Amino acid sequence: MGPAVFFVLGLPLAFLCNQLVLKLTDFEEEMVEGANERKLPWQIPPWATRVRWGVVLLLPVFMAVAGSRFGVAQAALISLIVGGLLVCTATDLLRYRVPNVITYPSIVVALLAAVFMPDSDLISAVLAALAAGFCFLVLALVTRGGLGLGDVKLAVLIGALLGLNAVAAIFWGVIAGGIVIFVLYATGVVGRKEPVPYAPFLALAAISVALLQGAAFAPL
Repeated sequence: MGPAVFFVLGLPLAFLCNQLVLKLTDFEEEMVEGANERKLPWQIPPWATRVRWGVVLLLPVFMAVAGSRFGVAQAALISLIVGGLLVCTATDLLRYRVPNVITYPSIVVALLAAVFMPDSDLISAVLAALAAGFCFLVLALVTRGGLGLGDVKLAVLIGALLGLNAVAAIFWGVIAGGIVIFVLYATGVVGRKEPVPYAPFLALAAISVALLQGAAFAPL
């Protein structure tokens, strides 16, 4: 099963992810209920729809890359978790939400894969998940809401998925997030007291590292 097959399979999965994001955000309904609340530019229609589709349509591309770099079973599992990370990216961009219904099952899938897949590194996955979760929990407490518990659970997922490679993913995610957020504040696109979604930077960095360097259950 080559990259072309994974790309084709990714198209209907991207549609399903889009429907899942809609269900998890209820964005249009909230726009009516909270019309007086200021939204970030990409949270306002028609940009909200474009952002949602732009994120989920990355899935077939990432699945094709996974299909070219890993065995079938490994590529399928990575594609499943990548889909979850993209859903978290979209929901956080639109509603500051990293849904438990995505992160918890994804953590379980990553750890089970590290148990049963050949050449996997369960110890690395468990230790990285615990370390990343602890570090982000401390940051969430120190920043008093600057980072949410959703980001903490996402960090646990990244650790479980990548093992020791999570260090690179979190490093680049933090760097990219810091640069983009600084630019948004400096240009006035986002007010200094307004929150900015942080999960997209971590999630996309994790996807990149998984595809380029491998995962705890899919070494390269």
